[in-house]
Amino acid sequence: MASQAHAAAARAHRLPLRQKLGFAAGGLVDGTALHPLNIFLLFYLTSVAGMAPGLAGAAIAAGLVVDAVADPLIGSVSDHCRSRLGRRLPFMLGSLLPIALSLILLFSLPSSLAGVGLFAWVAFLSVALRVSVSLFLLPVTALGAELTDDYRERSTLMTLRWFFFMSGGIAGLLLGFGLFFAGPQGLMARGQYTPFAIALSLIIIGGGLVACWTALTTRGREHPPTAEAHSGAAFFRELAECLRNPSFRIVLTTNILFFVGFGVNSVLGIHANTLFWGLTGGQTQAVTMALFFGLFLGAPLGGLLLSRLEKRTVLALGISVLLACQSAPVLLRLAGLFPFEGATLATALTLFALMMGMFMGAAGIAMNAMGPDVADQHDVLFGTRREGLFAAGNAFANKAASAGGTLVAGLLLGFIALPKGSHLSAGDVPERSLHLLGLVYGPGAALFSLLAVITILQYRIDRAAHARNIAVLNDRRLALDAAA
Repeated sequence: MASQAHAAAARAHRLPLRQKLGFAAGGLVDGTALHPLNIFLLFYLTSVAGMAPGLAGAAIAAGLVVDAVADPLIGSVSDHCRSRLGRRLPFMLGSLLPIALSLILLFSLPSSLAGVGLFAWVAFLSVALRVSVSLFLLPVTALGAELTDDYRERSTLMTLRWFFFMSGGIAGLLLGFGLFFAGPQGLMARGQYTPFAIALSLIIIGGGLVACWTALTTRGREHPPTAEAHSGAAFFRELAECLRNPSFRIVLTTNILFFVGFGVNSVLGIHANTLFWGLTGGQTQAVTMALFFGLFLGAPLGGLLLSRLEKRTVLALGISVLLACQSAPVLLRLAGLFPFEGATLATALTLFALMMGMFMGAAGIAMNAMGPDVADQHDVLFGTRREGLFAAGNAFANKAASAGGTLVAGLLLGFIALPKGSHLSAGDVPERSLHLLGLVYGPGAALFSLLAVITILQYRIDRAAHARNIAVLNDRRLALDAAA
């Protein structure tokens, strides 16, 4: 195995474009698996497979809960892994077939299965799929901290990965709506879900294998495994150690606040679009798709901003624009300064959603690019590498905060006290409730975004600080190699 100094020297050399793209291709795995899952699965389970909505929601939630709990353990075990293939590749390679099989089986439910048996099978497959995706996602995210020590090149890697991640989601939408469900039965065509899942799985395996090949050919750049033997006690010590890192606490807190605010806004989106704004179903769909397309455009925007600004600045800017897009239309409407209606209103809200998506994408890229820099600072402070555990901590924060945002939104809906009914319109809702809905959906969610901006402004790792950290680590590795 190459010495630490040799590995550091390799990381000091710029990555060839093929290896940058190879690493980024791993974004196809989670992008292609998770985006279509979020869009199609609940409809398939309830409307096509005939599963009770409550049981379907519980089965899907089981995967999220188990996955969130498993994330820190996966990250820690990855940090400790000793293999001729490197620390990350065994997990990445071993996860691809379970991802594909779980996805195909989840969209190929037997028509003879029902009741408790159907619930148990869907819950098992949901857990298997989510955990398998994390077995790929967390090690490959940690790998991004090991391919290069260059501050700007890390931003490039995360920008490219975001592009492939969103491309996987768009590919899933196009395959679904444009090919497999384009027939007269549409989304009710039960026989089309299995070939749809097979097509998704082929994209997942293709992108995953490319990323695995890149991990194999760049394993000489990796940091050595964590020296301490992995155990339950060691695992909890590592978690406590991570929380002692001030930069990690700042990024983690920002992450939580960001996703709680976005969770409140997105969960109340349909209520706000149909009741507060009075949009039609088609107009609501256009606003939603604009947000998704904006997230895709976040890749070039994020790359452009990160090439000129500090990561902290790009993240603060992105969340600030999100904050403005969440709150400004609602506040202007309540003040009588946003009088648009009909198609004009829908167009204005679509443009706001597009801008919100673009800057959210740029913020997400900046946040992901901070992780490797925090790992270097952690090595300086504590003499240990925790890339996998850091990636797991952020993943856990995303899932827990999104769930928290859903919970907060549900509680606030109870306070707003909207009338009951499946065909509500704005005329059925008292004006006070409409105003409260708008305030919670817009400025209320934006308060979490404001707290996230205030928090991230305390982050102190910039280009100069990163360069100092790398210099300290290189001197330490040279001394260790000389002593050996």
